[in-house]
Amino acid sequence: MLRLIGMLPNKQGSHRYKDAVKTSYNNNLLSFTMAESNRQNNTATQAAYWQAQLSSDLATEQHRREFELWLNERPEHKIAWHEVNAFWAGLDSLTEADISDVKSSPVITYHKTDTIKPSLRFTRPALAIAASLLLMASVIYAQGEFYFADYTTLPGRQRNIILADGSEITMNTDTAISVDYSPRHRQITLHDGEAYFVVAPDVQRPFDVQTHSGQVRALGTEFNIKTRQKDVTVTVYQHAVRVSAENGEAIESLAEGKQLVFSEDTLSPVTSANLQRGKAWTKQRMIFQDKPLAEVIEELNRYRAGRIIVMNNAIKTLPVTGVFATDDTNIALLTIEQSLPITVTKITEKLVLLSAK
Repeated sequence: MLRLIGMLPNKQGSHRYKDAVKTSYNNNLLSFTMAESNRQNNTATQAAYWQAQLSSDLATEQHRREFELWLNERPEHKIAWHEVNAFWAGLDSLTEADISDVKSSPVITYHKTDTIKPSLRFTRPALAIAASLLLMASVIYAQGEFYFADYTTLPGRQRNIILADGSEITMNTDTAISVDYSPRHRQITLHDGEAYFVVAPDVQRPFDVQTHSGQVRALGTEFNIKTRQKDVTVTVYQHAVRVSAENGEAIESLAEGKQLVFSEDTLSPVTSANLQRGKAWTKQRMIFQDKPLAEVIEELNRYRAGRIIVMNNAIKTLPVTGVFATDDTNIALLTIEQSLPITVTKITEKLVLLSAK
């Protein structure tokens, strides 16, 4: 079993990212193959936007109706839509030969003798287009909640908020929150991301946190909530909380030191939480113990202004144990590459590929 410990840099701060369709982009990459004219580029941009929007968990029936109107508005819209979807379908079949001659810069040189037979071989034209569209879609995709939220953090940033009643919220990377206080109720909406709550007592005004999958009510002081696609993880640090899913199922009292993962229609069994590890992000640290490489990379992506993609299924399950700083995920990548039979290929500053050595 391979293990590693990442060396922690001295500098403080953070950098990160979330998901290939939720990041910032390089303006130069927007002039990709479809951009033969301003109008064509605009149409391709709209098609990429709709592809990202409709592929997300946040797509609504209103979005789908608006998409149908756009699609049928002009013949070129249907052509652009077909080209974008054909690209994504083709991306699934990329081979290592497709990118073997791409001009790229490895993050570090690999020295290990362990080998895993690559299940994918990666090529230059395909990767150039892939990089362009991945980054383009990441910008074009607009997560509406972030525009309408009261408080947000950028990838790799954190923020501390003191509310009117003295309650405190520490927001992790790429997080959006809205606050609605009234004389009878304290309502927080965690649109996306992760936050640590320290709640001021007020028996006359319940303190609720609404997520996309359900609600958490404070029955005490301190707890952490993290959203991950459709799942929400609640960890209690002091006293207790009540958790209710959208389907009506509820845990009346999730006690201190316990953790629960829930979705709109499922409440998982309550487990004991590793409180120190779970709160490490508040000190700009990530801690992993025998976690699959794919899960580690997913977490690193939350802190990057870019995207790391694992290209081979064979390496996704490699176990990783380590402590990394959230303010420089490149150091984590370097350490992982030195310790595992993988190659890290840097396509651009915001697109990195991991493949079997």
